[in-house]
Amino acid sequence: MGDQMYLGASAQGGYFTNPRLSQQLRYALKPLCKFRQFVDIKEAWGKGKGETVYYDKISNISTAGGTLVETNTMPEHQYDIGRGTITLSEFGNSVPFTGKLEALSMFDVNDPTQRVLRDDMMKVIDKACGLRYKRTQRKYVCLTGTTGTWESRADAAASTFATSNLAKSGPTVFHLEEIVDWLRKSNIPPYDGEDYVGIFSVHALRTIMRDSDWTDAAKYGDPERLFAGECGRIRGVRCIRETNYLVNTLGSSSGTNNLGEGVIFGAENVIEGIAVPEELRQKIPTDYGRSKGLAWYAILGWRKCYKASDSGQDEHIVHITSTK
Repeated sequence: MGDQMYLGASAQGGYFTNPRLSQQLRYALKPLCKFRQFVDIKEAWGKGKGETVYYDKISNISTAGGTLVETNTMPEHQYDIGRGTITLSEFGNSVPFTGKLEALSMFDVNDPTQRVLRDDMMKVIDKACGLRYKRTQRKYVCLTGTTGTWESRADAAASTFATSNLAKSGPTVFHLEEIVDWLRKSNIPPYDGEDYVGIFSVHALRTIMRDSDWTDAAKYGDPERLFAGECGRIRGVRCIRETNYLVNTLGSSSGTNNLGEGVIFGAENVIEGIAVPEELRQKIPTDYGRSKGLAWYAILGWRKCYKASDSGQDEHIVHITSTK
């Protein structure tokens, strides 16, 4: 069928879609998304099986091994398999246009419409994904350039802010070291086997890049391996700038709210469930072809892979934040 539009319709109605165009759309979307590029995707797990997706969470072995006595039998122990759930939701938006506009326009109406819908899709999906990173139970507040404090929130807490401490400094290399040390001591695996990943708002990353330790440490020898939005690497953290969702006005410094926020995480951080991948849909023309439109649509959901209370695990994500 190639580039030809076709009608998928039933007795109750249907819609036009273009599989090749939707595949191109997903490909173009990837470099724009800062959070979504790091999720573990469980594609189509929810399709035809309701709005809840289940996934397994594996604990460490209950008792560590050790030296053996020749005449004793081999010790036997177990590990726990927990179950996590992802609730799937519909996402979408549309742009209507008329048959007259399409007929008389000097330009192809679909081109700018597709671009606008793609940008909207990126912002909506990446924000929904990013919310799961910020809902980690582990909060870190920067008090000065060389001090910080930890807070914990309930896993079900809707708010992503800290509970009692106001940030009075943007994150510095010192704070990154503090967080990386905690992740390593908690046995959270690095994202790529070597480094953790940090996603920061513009103001938060600005204070990191102003640190005197940043300049030489941020240089790369293999730029082809950079993630989308990656600006540099220091003290085991690959730093990414995000401009869509993370807040720049969090915290207070000399009465000015301009410190920003960020998240630092290892592997197995957030898992994505997909029933219907994002796609472009063209409205079935009505009013004898005078009323037309184009939309993007998806059925998706996200959830943190692990909670602090999971057996043998802890949070794989730390949120650098503040009280409001």
